[in-house]
Amino acid sequence: MARITLRPLRRIDIAIVRRLLHLYLYDLGGERWDVEADGAYGPPGWHRRFWRRRGSHHFIVRVGGRPAGFALVRDPADFAGTDATEISEFFVLRKYRRRGVGTRVARALFARFPGRWEVAVITWNPARRFWRTVIRRAAVGRVVARRRRRGDLTFVVWHFATARPPARARAVSRAARRRRSGGRRSRSAGAGPSSA
Repeated sequence: MARITLRPLRRIDIAIVRRLLHLYLYDLGGERWDVEADGAYGPPGWHRRFWRRRGSHHFIVRVGGRPAGFALVRDPADFAGTDATEISEFFVLRKYRRRGVGTRVARALFARFPGRWEVAVITWNPARRFWRTVIRRAAVGRVVARRRRRGDLTFVVWHFATARPPARARAVSRAARRRRSGGRRSRSAGAGPSSA
């Protein structure tokens, strides 16, 4: 598998993620939404909220340097409020699924924002199994899962906590990135635990 990277969105990534959003929404909603008059898929209000939600951290996922997905992390969480950080949106292209990409990205996000988490998945989304497995492996202590409603949608909502990776693991990861870059420090290499 080629190198997997996760980094905060830069201005040059915005157009890429805008295109990936249509694939994500179609993958998620299928026949639920319609194509807009301008050819966009999904409700225009959803697209606006994706970029303007307060407390948002947008990330792009790349595999071998090619766009492979994105993640949106929010603080405060939708259901838990200020008590937790939330993975609000998470997408990996089908080509990269079941190859460890999503797991590595999720774990990198949990390491970047250690503490209390919330992950909500629409009940008909097949990614529920993925999230249940990843959360059980990453959680420190108890994991609570409940069904919650928001409008006409029902979600499985997990609440759990994660810990910061040990300092030795972070140092080894930084050293490995420096070796790959020939000792040069780049913006993405210096990003800390978020690089997967």
